[in-house]
Order: sequence, then structure tokens, then C-alpha cells
Amino acid sequence: MAEIVRRIRPGQYWRIKEHESWFSDMSEQGLHFYEIGTHFAKFKKGDRKRMDYRLELAKSKYISSEKIRLFEESGWDYIASDRNFHVFAAPVDRKASEPPIDREEQITVANALFKKTLISFIFILFALAALFWLIGSLWFTDDTPILTLIEGNLFGTMFLYLLNIFYLFSMGMGLLGIARIQRDLKEGSSDGRPRPWENFYRNNIITYVMTLAISLIAVCIPFYQLLHLGTVTLPKEDTTLPFVRLAAIENASHLERDVFIIDGEDWRNSYWENWSIVAPVQYKMKENFIEKKGQWSDPNNSYNPGISAEIYRLSFHSLVAPLVDDLITEHTFDDEAELFTEREHDGFDQLLMRQSDQNKEFIFVKEQVVMYIDYSGKVEADVIIGNAAEKIRLLTEN
Repeated sequence: MAEIVRRIRPGQYWRIKEHESWFSDMSEQGLHFYEIGTHFAKFKKGDRKRMDYRLELAKSKYISSEKIRLFEESGWDYIASDRNFHVFAAPVDRKASEPPIDREEQITVANALFKKTLISFIFILFALAALFWLIGSLWFTDDTPILTLIEGNLFGTMFLYLLNIFYLFSMGMGLLGIARIQRDLKEGSSDGRPRPWENFYRNNIITYVMTLAISLIAVCIPFYQLLHLGTVTLPKEDTTLPFVRLAAIENASHLERDVFIIDGEDWRNSYWENWSIVAPVQYKMKENFIEKKGQWSDPNNSYNPGISAEIYRLSFHSLVAPLVDDLITEHTFDDEAELFTEREHDGFDQLLMRQSDQNKEFIFVKEQVVMYIDYSGKVEADVIIGNAAEKIRLLTEN
């Protein structure tokens, strides 16, 4: 039994002459075509022999015995059918004559093929336009596009969108190719000479590799994010996590955790971890304390300090400034009276601060790390800043 070899087709199906040349060159290498599919062609290994091939436009993949007989009378053997083509072959030494082509039928088939492809092209174009509007709407929700980009929820959709852009471009090239076939058939200008296929073959392989890579990325990114995404209870002890902890800045002997347990997790004392291409390290955390009952408890003046933070280590320094702007937008409300003011500190490239009553907010920047802290309590700002400098160093030194 002959060994079967598969090869990627050299370009799209409408490149008739390129396919004919490719089949002929393969036969000289001992690979004889016998079956064709959407993306691959199958060859049987055999003796090296030069063969001529002809592809005829077809209304369907089914061919009548009468058409096969007409081609055989001209010296051509029927090999296989694609969706839109019948393939015939003849050894060069047979000196087969040109096959009997019904030009009017070919024009009708080409017109129908062009119309079908054009309808698909328009449908996909409108679908991509609608998807583009949807992505844009989601991206600029709350006027924080960089935060949306960093959190990475749209990356899978964006890569699928890019994949469809490639497909639309390929379909557009197909329309141009079919239009050329229509013109040649109507003008009777097809010279029948073979056309080189090598460049199209190489480009087709590159296209397949890129399509496969984009598809894998589009599928893998959400799964990879799920592996890194999760909300868990914040450990009571201070760990290597880069968080400013209440126990480190408060006189905590008269304080204990203010807990709120749901499904075994403490939602008032927890942290959330995420990953994206542009921000491989992302954390959000919150921690809340309350006065212990007893001599420290004052029902008329209770003390409940709390701290929350957002931390991002970015892949590109160019994202730092727009991320700072988005964090300010994200945490500024219409009735916010105070603005962030800048302070100098050796431990940071940039330090912004805003405070009112017992609430203090900070944005720290060092290299490609951005940290936002929101603290409510009585601790002085310099204590929090000193602790933040130690924690941000954990991220910049790794």
C-alpha cells in the first residue's frame, strides 16, 4: 500500500494555476496527488514522473460520468473533486490535448462563487464592526481604559477579534482572486500557462502558524488567568506578600480582626491575585480591625481602622503614568473635595497623597510598580509611607 503524505495547500482555493503547478512539481518528486481538502492535499508516494494537471470550476463536488468521459477522450484522467473544483491529470508524455471547457458554465459558477463569498465578507465585516463597538464600550467603562487593559479580561476577546481580521483579509483577497477569474473567463484571456506557487505556499504556512498561535493565545490566556485568579483570606501573620499590614502600623494590642465569613473565607480580610500580559503581578487586598471588648472598648467612640490596596507590576514603563491617572479617576468621586498632592520621598519615583479627617490615600510609584493604598484610622501618614517603601522594594528587587 502506497504511503500517504499530506501537504498544506499553496494559498487559497481560487489560485487555480498555482495549484496546477504545485501538483506537477510534486509529481516530479514522486508525490502524486489523489485527494484534496479545505487546508491540506494528500499525495501517494511513487515513482518520479512529470504530470500535467487541470482544475475546472465546478457547481458542486459531484461530477457526472459524461464529463469524465469527455475529459478522458482528450487524454485526461479524473483524480478528485474539491468543493469548487474538479481535478484532472495526464502524464506529460501522453501529450493530452486541452480539455473541453464549457466557458459559459464556468462564468456562471464563478459569478455564483463571487456572490457567495461577497455575502460572507459583508456579514463578517458587520459582525466585526459590532464586536469592535462592544470591545470599545467595555474598554472605556468608567473612563479607566488602562485599568481595564491591565486586568486583562478583554485579551482573549481581542485576540479572537484579531484572528477574524486575518480571516476577513483572506476572504477579501479571495474576492479579488475570483474577480480575476471572472475577468479572464469573460475576456477569454486565460493563457493556460502555469504560475509559480512557492511564494504562496510559504505565505500560507506563515498564515497557518500565525492563526494557530493566535488561537492558542486566545484560548490559553483566560485559562492561565483563572489559575492565578482567586480571593483568599489574608494570613494573620505578616508574610512575603507586599502588603502594608494594620498590625505593622497600628498599636494593635487592643485590636482584633473584624471578620465576615462567607463559604469559609473572611471577606473583610482577604486578598485577590491576578495576571495579565501587561501586568504579570497584580494584587488587591483589604484588612479591617476592631477594638476588643473590655477596658479598651468605648461604645460611644469605637475605633475600626481599615486598609485596602491595589498593587501592579507592569511589563512596560510607558503604562505607569496612564495607570496612575486611571487610579485617581477610579477612586475620585464627584463630591471629592481634596485632590492628590505630590510629595518627595527617596523610596519612590513618585508619591501622591490625599487625606481628609481620618482617611488617607496614597499612590506610590517605583520603577514599573504602582501601589495604591486607602487607609482609614489614626496612624500618621509617614508611618504608612515608611512601610510602603519596604513593601514596594519586594517587587522591584525580584
